[in-house]
Amino acid sequence: MLSVLVFDAEEPFALSVTLSSLVGGVVEGVLREVVVVAPGGEGVSKVADHAGCAMQTLEDLRQSASTLKGDWVLVLRAGDRLPADWPERAALHIEGEARGSKLRAGQFPLSSRPASGWRRWVRRKTSAPLVPRSHLAKRLAEGAPLDVVARGIASLRLARRED
Repeated sequence: MLSVLVFDAEEPFALSVTLSSLVGGVVEGVLREVVVVAPGGEGVSKVADHAGCAMQTLEDLRQSASTLKGDWVLVLRAGDRLPADWPERAALHIEGEARGSKLRAGQFPLSSRPASGWRRWVRRKTSAPLVPRSHLAKRLAEGAPLDVVARGIASLRLARRED
């Protein structure tokens, strides 16, 4: 159903935080693959390998984005944490978009672990885009950075629904 791209993976702990928040998607059958983009260092590569993640450079991804397994792609930074109910929200969004005539991206609210060093001065994004693979592949082929791949497509915030 969907693939996940994780970038800015420079610390093993930050990657493990993000990967642990994805486990619910595997259990629910929503998540098909996780790709760590340009892993930074041997420790990060070991964490990615042990978790069963694929690893690619950004240039390789630009060429192969259209071959990702999921029809939808969630883009995260290492250290981002998704809400516990993200698999349900993603599935509902994808099902709803399949019925519509115009595709819209989703935006998941995130919580991130506190940044250290120079990263605390750089504003972290507060949401993660969920975009159709075709849109992502087109944007990457055009040279867009991973953190702006959702631009150019209408977007909905995937907030928890009040029952």
